[in-house]
Amino acid sequence: MGSSSLNPVFVGGTGRSGSTIVGDLLDHHPAVTMTLPSEVRFITGNNGIADALAKAGKPAGLKAAELAVDRIHNRWFFRDENSGLHTSMSQEFVTETTDKYLAHFENSPQQASQVLVYSIMEKVALGCDAERWVDTTPANARKANLIAPIYPQHKVVVMVRDGRDVAASFVHQTFGPSDVFEAVALWEKRMIKSDQAVKRCEAGAVLTLDLQDLVVTERDASVDLILEHCELEDSREMRDWFKARVTPDGSHAGRWRRDFDDSTCAVIDDVYSDSCERLRELGVSIPASGE
Repeated sequence: MGSSSLNPVFVGGTGRSGSTIVGDLLDHHPAVTMTLPSEVRFITGNNGIADALAKAGKPAGLKAAELAVDRIHNRWFFRDENSGLHTSMSQEFVTETTDKYLAHFENSPQQASQVLVYSIMEKVALGCDAERWVDTTPANARKANLIAPIYPQHKVVVMVRDGRDVAASFVHQTFGPSDVFEAVALWEKRMIKSDQAVKRCEAGAVLTLDLQDLVVTERDASVDLILEHCELEDSREMRDWFKARVTPDGSHAGRWRRDFDDSTCAVIDDVYSDSCERLRELGVSIPASGE
């Protein structure tokens, strides 16, 4: 794997918070390519390789590694026809690579994890012709501190968004909570986990960016921050794409008020206010209002 591929960008958030926009934006920089699939998941997804490495040396360490391998084979290898690790590698390759990982995990967990991840990601990078890649698995935000042992030179961009708009967006998807109040609760839980993870990272590893700033109020300055954080030169191609495709109207700011009747909106607002108060008590910064 080339040295540039060892300096990846991981973009994440609570889900429905703008991570895909940042991934697409970076994909239009000549030095960065979005992974295929755009969310590889097996590194930072629940019970993935990062979680297993964090449990190395503990009684449940090997079981965590075995669970991560099981999820690679049965959850993340084939998600649908166009999404999954199968788009860039064979089942035989994954089996061979994960067998080696498990054989060495207990004695050399960090090295075994790096060899596995680098081997799989080299195939992914070759599949999309990437020298340096960006992955948009949402869990990258809440596992930000667990990436460094695998990729010491990595960068993380954490996207945050008004939780009411996040919740309203989830309701219209085929995944995640279908109830707006369950979605607000999920947003709060993920905000806490992301905040805890970010606070455990080394200085300079993470950029936290508000979707409202990126898309509406601080557009150019936000792009500048992304370029600086990822140590990239300015790109006219990237800025032109951003100007043409990422518009304030497209952010759907304040959609929660448009998607529900007045009485439901009042309850959403009360529930969200309570969530924000709990977050503030924990020292978690609240995203800007989309209104």
